[in-house]
Amino acid sequence: MRLSIILPAALASLSFAAQSQNCSDVYEAIHQAEYKLAYTLDTKNWDILGESMTEDVIYDNSAFGPGKGGVSTGLDQVISNTKAAFGDSLVEHIVANALINVDSSEQWAHVITYLIFSKWDPNALGDPDKTYRVYEKCDDTFVVDNGAWKLKYSKVTNMGPAFEMPYFNKTT
Repeated sequence: MRLSIILPAALASLSFAAQSQNCSDVYEAIHQAEYKLAYTLDTKNWDILGESMTEDVIYDNSAFGPGKGGVSTGLDQVISNTKAAFGDSLVEHIVANALINVDSSEQWAHVITYLIFSKWDPNALGDPDKTYRVYEKCDDTFVVDNGAWKLKYSKVTNMGPAFEMPYFNKTT
């Protein structure tokens, strides 16, 4: 009789452990997709951006206002607008943390990510249009596309009162 109680409990534990393992793999895959996207943007490797975004991606950082934000629809427009926005400046995305809610189908996920984005032009460290830092919240949808997690939609907002001038209008 005790074996009949212990065996189902043990099987249930194994089943739960297997489900937990699968979930962590999905979460890790989404984290890796976020990191790959940040790295691709930071290195301006436009040829592989399609490995991190869907063809019909919508990227909305219009909250940043003219010159720093807008709505890009489709991968080609994202690439074109991002190239124009980054220019020859150096950029860096530091992906701080994310809250990930995966749909039960494990084909899409709602992801809230907090990150720090820095852009600087070594020749214009005092120009707030060319050198700045912003703390962002990205409200994203990631989907499985051709077997990989990719960004399909992103709504970006500024979490601070304004863009920061990280070099305080001074050069060293």
